[in-house]
Amino acid sequence: MQKYDLIIVGAGAAGMLAAIQANCEAPKLRVALLERLPRPGKKLLATGNGRCNIANAAADRGHYYNAAGQNPAFVQPALQKYTQQDNLAFFRSMGLLTKQEAEGKMYPLGDQAVAVLDTLRLQLAARRLELLCEAEVCGIERQNEGQAAGWRLRLSDGRLLHCRALLLAMGGLASPQLSHAQGFTELLAPLGLKVTRLYPALTQLKCSGPLPNSLQGIKFNGRAALWQVEELLAEAEGEILFAAYGLSGPPILQLSRWVARNFYTNPQPAAQEIRLNLLPQMPRAELLAELLARRSLPLLLEDFLTGLLNKRLGQQLLKLLPGERKLSAPARSLTEADMARLAGLIKALPLAVCGVTGWERAQVMAGGLELKGFDSQTLAARRLPGLFAAGELLDVCGDCGGYNLSWAWSSGRLAAHSAVQYLLSN
Repeated sequence: MQKYDLIIVGAGAAGMLAAIQANCEAPKLRVALLERLPRPGKKLLATGNGRCNIANAAADRGHYYNAAGQNPAFVQPALQKYTQQDNLAFFRSMGLLTKQEAEGKMYPLGDQAVAVLDTLRLQLAARRLELLCEAEVCGIERQNEGQAAGWRLRLSDGRLLHCRALLLAMGGLASPQLSHAQGFTELLAPLGLKVTRLYPALTQLKCSGPLPNSLQGIKFNGRAALWQVEELLAEAEGEILFAAYGLSGPPILQLSRWVARNFYTNPQPAAQEIRLNLLPQMPRAELLAELLARRSLPLLLEDFLTGLLNKRLGQQLLKLLPGERKLSAPARSLTEADMARLAGLIKALPLAVCGVTGWERAQVMAGGLELKGFDSQTLAARRLPGLFAAGELLDVCGDCGGYNLSWAWSSGRLAAHSAVQYLLSN
């Protein structure tokens, strides 16, 4: 049986930085980092469209949610002890420089996600931390006797490992092809750790009707509002993409948490609708005046909205007007009622929501280990001495824009610091 002081399960963002943090504080401790996949940090390479939105300078409680959709105070100690400025300075000390872009988003200076992974991987090697890949944990047991007190881990290949402290950082169920967390609920259930409802977040929306499919591939900068019956749940603005299944783009990912919770946790999901503002920069009265003025131009309907909207998008909107008319008809054939209806569609184009694209396309998991089972000041399990958790595995889900990696770094460092303090005092 191989023996370690600290074992970290999951070599993703939180796990790798936790291993480095532990080694910085206590170089003599024997630390092992376990990864189910052949290589560590695979999910990092997919973040930020390959650029890796490494953090957000505005990370605070208001950008994080638990499974119930509330902003948990639980995140504050980690984010305050290891601020994003501290984390980026830590990366800089390892050779990785960063830059800030719009909305507080931070990226590596070279715009490559692989630079972040290489920085972490090279640090693991330089510090001679033991990285065990293709090491799938299939059993965890608490041992309470004498010098053998601690944790025994059984791997799928039959190996047994022992450690005095255990840090769980296997991530979540999102993007299962890149994750270490498959089967974590069954793995942790014997320890008495409770798990909330789980559902995918930061994913695309499925919308019913022919419109998304006919507009497939069209992008526009607009605002998306999510409505449930007549209640506005949330809205977000930015680049939105029409796809065959429905909608994508950062604003859509931002809203997907509410949709997924509705469809994954309710036996009878409530009716939801996305209303798209295709021209958020133009007030409705100004838009209506513009449309009325354009009616006098020598235009056919097929070109009526050219110059205001994407041509194909504009033509599809005109097809939604009541009555039979061809796109080859002159613009003057539109009535004032048509203009009012068209303005309404441009400012609030309704699309019925029928779900999300699921775990395969999701960036993060909403829900996780119940927060009341952990001390927010240390990320230690309240009833299991020597056990710590960090990152996506906990019931913490951040907004789109670098917030989830911000939480991974801060929580990973705090959990590692607490584990080191535990080991040095026991």
